[in-house]
This record gives sequence, structure tokens and C-alpha cells, in this order.
Amino acid sequence: MKGVKKFKIDTKELSQKEKVLFNKLISAAGLIASLYLKQKNNKYPGANFYPHDATKEEIEKAAKTTPAILSPYTFIERDKSGKLIAIPYHLKFKKELKEISKLLKEAASLSQDQNLKAYIRSRAEDLLTDNYDRSNVLWLKTEKSKIGCVIGAFDRYLDKLFFKKRAYMAWVGILDTKQTKEAEKLKSMVLLSERKYLHGAKKAKIPQIKVRVENSAIFSGLIADFMFVGNNLPSSADLYLIKKYGTLFTIFNPTVKLRFEKKIFPIFKIIFGEKFQKKYSKEELYLAFLRSIILHETCHSLMRYEDATIRLQEFFPFFDELYTDILGVKSCGSLMLKDALTQKELETFLIIYICRHLHWLVSVAKQPHLIHYATGGAISLHFLLEGKALKKERDTFQIDFGKLFISLDQLSHALEYYMAIGNYVEAKKFIEKYGSFTIFRRYFSPKLIKISES
Repeated sequence: MKGVKKFKIDTKELSQKEKVLFNKLISAAGLIASLYLKQKNNKYPGANFYPHDATKEEIEKAAKTTPAILSPYTFIERDKSGKLIAIPYHLKFKKELKEISKLLKEAASLSQDQNLKAYIRSRAEDLLTDNYDRSNVLWLKTEKSKIGCVIGAFDRYLDKLFFKKRAYMAWVGILDTKQTKEAEKLKSMVLLSERKYLHGAKKAKIPQIKVRVENSAIFSGLIADFMFVGNNLPSSADLYLIKKYGTLFTIFNPTVKLRFEKKIFPIFKIIFGEKFQKKYSKEELYLAFLRSIILHETCHSLMRYEDATIRLQEFFPFFDELYTDILGVKSCGSLMLKDALTQKELETFLIIYICRHLHWLVSVAKQPHLIHYATGGAISLHFLLEGKALKKERDTFQIDFGKLFISLDQLSHALEYYMAIGNYVEAKKFIEKYGSFTIFRRYFSPKLIKISES
């Protein structure tokens, strides 16, 4: 089915009743794909959320008299006179959402887990109103539930025009208790470190950050397209909720393993020489990759600013994702001081950082919706090459780990400025200067392009 990815997982720990519940959630999740596909359109910066002939200026002007035009949950169309009008998601997809809501209510009736029951029942109702606040708060209480399910309109990556409209997505999975405990331990150590913030920054304090690791059974909608390895909700647009109730991030075992095997490890094998490769085992690199994802999601909640999305507008995700990655790297310093990370583990972490960013650049040609991540990868490579942290020797590269850490530290200061107090014009100039993909084509082997086809 288009817009859906399914994974084979072990469900033996579920009772027969839980399996029926689980399958109903999977059915509901699968139905969300058709809604997402009606939103998606890579040919236009506004996807299908706005008329393709409407300019940004026309939309902004219309929104002054009709604020719903820029609501996160409306499609914008033209009436018979050509005027821009807003159609709420729950009306445009009324038939589909009723069916999804029905399945969720049936699943809720089967649950013995009171937190999961309350959340699913609330989400079934919220889907029909486009207001997820109540169910988002209840979802934060399900971090220890055996079964996990997220379904609704959340991330804004499709809307490259305003970074406003939210795309539908869903996932269903089973809690991995052992890995969740390990992720919790790593997250807690990072959160113990205090950070200083730029003067004048409107920092948002997050009361709690929860984590769960899942064996996912299905991805549907945007998450199936992006194949996330982790996700943090409520989203940054719901800062008023995050400041009061905190966040819960989920790590997805199947896509972590898939991306490592299909993308990250093959990139490592291509760009580094055999002698260098022998220093680091596949198992060590996989652990570093998993840790990098946990730290990335943890650090999302360490750099929330009240007005960042307003100041940076559609450029916000470019800085948000890259800065979070670099904060994850910098947190390794404090982990080493706590003896939670060895020198070699730090090296593998830095190697994975490079491979992750090359992965985005390799993938963006066939997956243009990854532009935010790929641009971040290009910016990173600019700083690493200019700082001589990466040195090319024929078809492979050598790493100077000391210079790499210094280069990333310099980049982090620049990114922090934009996230904390920078303005739209400054952010645009920075991306234009450092975000060009030409650096990827100039320095890296054409062999990497083949990975994008796998």
C-alpha cells in the first residue's frame, strides 16, 4: 500500500485480546496514508495545502482578514470568485476520519491499560475536531504502555512555504523494555549537564522529557515517507503544551537497524580506507548510531526557544535539526567526564555524525522532502572541510578528531545564535552561504550515489 511501511515484529508477549487491539490500531494507522498522500506534492513548496497559483504574498494578505488561512489544520482553496478560503482537515476528510475514529474507539474498549485506553479514546475524538491538545497530554502518560500508537497531523516538513501546515502520520509498535531503560539512563546523564544561553534569548523551560524505544509494526503517512528513526512529540509548534507537560520521544528499532544496514554502514565502508575501518567494529558503529539518535531526540528539548519559529519562519527546521545533532555531539564531552563514554566511543560517535549527514545528501535527490536535513548536512561538511577536520586522500578521507570537535564547536555557536536570537534575513544568508550541495558533489565519491538507490 502506498504511503505505508510494515515491519515484521514479534508479538508473542501480547495476549489474544491485546493482539486484537493491536491489529485494530494497525488498521486505523493504515487508513491515515490516503490523507497524507492528498497533502503531499513535492513539485510545490506549499505542497497541496495552498493553490499552486497562489503567491506567498497573496496568502499572507488573505490571512490578515481570515486567520484560518494559516491555521495548521486547513487546506486553502479558491471559491468561485477566486477568493482564498480555508477548509478544515476534519471537514475535508470527514468520511475517512470517522472510520479511523471508529477503529480507535473499538481498540480503546479492549485495553486493560487505563492510560492507553484514555489516550486512544481521546485521540479518536480529537481527530474529528483538529484539536489534539487533550489527547497529546494523555499520550505523555503512556510512555510505559506495552503498546504504543500515534495517529494524527503533526510535523510541518511538507509546508516549505510557511512551515505551518501539519501532515498526517501514524505508527504502532510494542515497547522494548530493555532498550528503553538504557535510553533512559543515557538521556538522564545528558540532562544533568547545565547549559548557558545567549543573553536576550527567550528560552523555554521543559519540565520533563520521557523516552520509549519501540519495535514498530507499521509506519503510515509522513513517517513512512521520511522513515524516521526517532520522533519527538508534542511538536515544536505546540510549545505551550511542552512548557507545561513536557515531551515524549520514541526511538524506532526497525528503522534504526534498516538505516544503519542500508545507508550508514555502507557510507562508512566507502569514504574511509581499509586501515581506518579495521579500528572500528560494526557493532561499535551501530551502538554509536543508536546513541546518536537518543541524544538527538533528547537535545531537542534542551534548545526550545519561545520565538524561534516566528523569527526564522520556514528556515526554522534547517537550524533546528542540525543544531540538535551538534548538541548531541557536544554532550559526549560531559558523558566522557562522567566515565559514561570512552575515547574510542567518542570517535565512533563522530564517525557516525559524518555518515549521518552524508546519508541526507545521498538521499535528497530521490526524496526532496528531506531538504531540511540535507541542507544541514551540506552546512556541516562546509565547516568540517574548511576546518581541515576531513582530509581527502585519493578516494577516501582521514579524520582529525581534534579539529573535527573544534569545527563542530564553531558551527554550534553560529547555529545557537540563529536559534536563540537571529532573524529571518540573517538565517537566509547563512543558509545561502553554507547550504549549497556543490560541496558534496565536489568532494565525495560518486559511489555514494548508488546507496540512494538501495
